[in-house]
Amino acid sequence: MPKEEFLVDPSSPEGVAKRVLVSPNPSEFKAASGKVGQRILTLLAAGEKYPAEIARSIGAHHQTVYYHIARLEKSGLISPVRRERIRGGEATVYALSSGGYAVEFPVKGEPMPSLRSLDRSDVIGRFFKEFTKGGTFDGWVVVGSPLQHGESETQARDGHYAVQLGFALGQLVSLPAKFPVKLDVDVKAEKLEKSNLVLVGGPRTNVLSQEINPHLPVRFRQGGFWGSIVDQAGRSYSSEMDSIVAKVKNPWSPQHTCVVAAGLTGAGTKAAIIGVCNFADTLFHKYRSGDFAAVLRGVDRDGDGKVDSVEVLRRLQ
Repeated sequence: MPKEEFLVDPSSPEGVAKRVLVSPNPSEFKAASGKVGQRILTLLAAGEKYPAEIARSIGAHHQTVYYHIARLEKSGLISPVRRERIRGGEATVYALSSGGYAVEFPVKGEPMPSLRSLDRSDVIGRFFKEFTKGGTFDGWVVVGSPLQHGESETQARDGHYAVQLGFALGQLVSLPAKFPVKLDVDVKAEKLEKSNLVLVGGPRTNVLSQEINPHLPVRFRQGGFWGSIVDQAGRSYSSEMDSIVAKVKNPWSPQHTCVVAAGLTGAGTKAAIIGVCNFADTLFHKYRSGDFAAVLRGVDRDGDGKVDSVEVLRRLQ
């Protein structure tokens, strides 16, 4: 007999699932393959009914309906739920046993730690595929130290933007056993550069972003106080809302990957994070693999003085 499993609707933000009957053998559902069987199942999907009601609704002879009901019941697709007195006699009322049926092939499944926003997870998942291993996060999210550090002796104030990134990555992986967030100075002290790294914050506030900057297809212009971004064609972007989202091989360990989400200012870094988390469909819609780089500009759509959207100014892959 078929077994009951959950079928998840990936288009549902709430992670809606249905109970369905599943079997590796299509013959288990042979009773549903004919037109009459299908019409009975479709009718019962709208609610419980007894055979005479079904016969009237589909315009079939009572004996034909009884025959197909017996086959569907034997297959486990429908079940009797109660008996009712109908016009001086008793009738058995039937209902669907489950929300559907499916044939399951013997293929390896994939980890699914979360049922939320699976459609958008697919886009973000492609971009961060190197950072997932066995359903858990493989790497470090690196934010700048809030204490004075680096050549500029600055204090990072954009580390909290990584919280939004955590919500996005939470669609892909289960809760990590080890705390996955590190300060830039701690990564240096613990010699963790040879790992998969997500760098949050620009070279002013994150020393690892400063060191990886020369390896980015789109980079921060060195000199002064890192006042602009320059692309491969030499175009310059200098709004305080401008930022970079980039993905490259880790220069300290080429078998690992670095993702950079960083702005000229804290507001720019916020724009980069919003781009990755909230506008993944737009930003990564053509991305499949390899290096990636984009210049984003933060936008205040609702007029409250805070970045809430982004424009893609330049995209390279």
